[in-house]
Amino acid sequence: MTKSEVLKQLAEELELTQTETEDLYDSFVDGLTVLLSNGKGFTLPGLGSFKSEVREEHKSYNPHYEQMMLIPKKRVVHYSQSSTLRDQINEGEDE
Repeated sequence: MTKSEVLKQLAEELELTQTETEDLYDSFVDGLTVLLSNGKGFTLPGLGSFKSEVREEHKSYNPHYEQMMLIPKKRVVHYSQSSTLRDQINEGEDE
């Protein structure tokens, strides 16, 4: 599903214009991005939790050049799904 499809569906459900919906969506995403960039996590009930961590620099093998290389330190986002979501997407697979 693309962003425009998501915005169209949200606009219909919320009875807003697509421009208003896009502004709301962008504000929501920007707020969550600021939280993660500041090293804080957040939880979306029914979906899961997101947290930001620093991955230290480490060595890794590059098969193209057949040599070890140093991967620099960087911030990464980790996602853990909620048990509610896990149960819903796995519903009916036990059959």
